Amino acid sequence: MMTKLSCSIHESLREITAHHPLWKHDFLSRCRARQLSLQEIRLLAVQMYKFSKEFNRILASILSCCEDESAQLVLLENLFDEMGQGDLNQSHPELFRRFTRAIGIDDEILAMLPTIPETRDLIDTYLRIPHQYGFLAALGAVCYASEGIVSTLYTQLYQGIIGTAPLSKESLIFFEVHIDVDDSHAAKLAALIEPQLITEEEEVKLKLAIVEAMDARAQFFNGIQRQIYESDLSANPFLLLNAWQSVS
Repeated sequence: MMTKLSCSIHESLREITAHHPLWKHDFLSRCRARQLSLQEIRLLAVQMYKFSKEFNRILASILSCCEDESAQLVLLENLFDEMGQGDLNQSHPELFRRFTRAIGIDDEILAMLPTIPETRDLIDTYLRIPHQYGFLAALGAVCYASEGIVSTLYTQLYQGIIGTAPLSKESLIFFEVHIDVDDSHAAKLAALIEPQLITEEEEVKLKLAIVEAMDARAQFFNGIQRQIYESDLSANPFLLLNAWQSVS
């Protein structure tokens, strides 16, 4: 039996994410090397948006399974931040739409473009975890496989984006917010997990949830790569967008 999340366990959870194959993904390597084209950034942006706009539902799904009031408060604070602290013009989906507009995708087209299967699987993985493994494991997935990695992950994506197109600071604020802020979210979530992780079974579920979330994130980037390499309109909806723009 464990009575608290020891430093060794905390580090073992961090190591799951730190040593995951995600960080060796070819797409992230190309981001770090600033080798992306504008078309590739657009493909990335559309699918990132599709996930980002569902993150509120992911947090709400965990909240619906959570009976602990302290955990509820932290989740609500996180959700409130995602919603721009009451100002929808500052909500994270709206901040992301500033970016997509800046790279030439208007809101109507953004809404029209479909969520690819790999992105849908990432969303569904996070929505499934609290019901399959419980709210504590779901907190761990968000803490270690989302909030805990987002600063590093978005820094690498940011490098790829700014290496391709000159964009205003205002259009990139979504990335700056996540690079600068989300470590505090992760710390609060970790503090919630610590006193409640009391059995080996809960630790196993927590680790499974983190691994599954990280695997789904890697598959998300596989989906981006797949779109990049596909050439026919039926398989790559963004090529259809280009065709639509050329005649509009």
